[in-house]
Amino acid sequence: MIRKSIIAVLAILCIFGVLTGCKHKKSEPCTTRASIDGKGDVNKVQPERMLIWTAYITVEVHNVQESMDNASAAITQSGGYVEENSSSSDGSVHLRIRIPSKNFNEAVGFLEKLGKVKSKTITGQDVTEEYIDVEARLKNKIALRDSLKQLLEKAVDVKDILAIETELNRVQADVDSMEGRIKSLKEKVDFATITLSLERGKILGPFGYLFKGLWWGIEKLFVIRK
Repeated sequence: MIRKSIIAVLAILCIFGVLTGCKHKKSEPCTTRASIDGKGDVNKVQPERMLIWTAYITVEVHNVQESMDNASAAITQSGGYVEENSSSSDGSVHLRIRIPSKNFNEAVGFLEKLGKVKSKTITGQDVTEEYIDVEARLKNKIALRDSLKQLLEKAVDVKDILAIETELNRVQADVDSMEGRIKSLKEKVDFATITLSLERGKILGPFGYLFKGLWWGIEKLFVIRK
């Protein structure tokens, strides 16, 4: 009789877990391109939204090593850090930077001043709905896990114990996965990511400057204003 009762309760708990999982369907995160005002700042957004900011910047500089050192020092001073550092055969350097989101605009502005900006892309991914969804499903999974633990304490038959432990392990794996996702989202929201590429600018020789001057003169003959 006790075993039938345990099996029935276990079945109900499993159904509860499935229903709660279906109730909160995972929302697709919305990715939007941030608009930039005249000062190069990201336009203000509602503070209650959870946004993951990402920037891709390519800057042409005279001295790659010196610019990289200046960028690293400024990022550290702003509470950030260089997560990854790599270089290419052409002498360019690529940095993946993590910076507190509150200092994101300031950091982007500083990096732009290292040299000539060749390209810049800034995006903001809204993960508010996903975060709320995962948080709600996690709450239900924790309640289910706790119920299974209580049921396990009352089980006597070996088959019942094994069945409950199997379900408990599955639910615990879901809990761990959801907790990991929430932690990851929080970290990405709190720390923006900037991918910075520093490229060495071309240094012209005597003939290079000569032809550049000639081209400028020819251009002025045909084009007064661009």
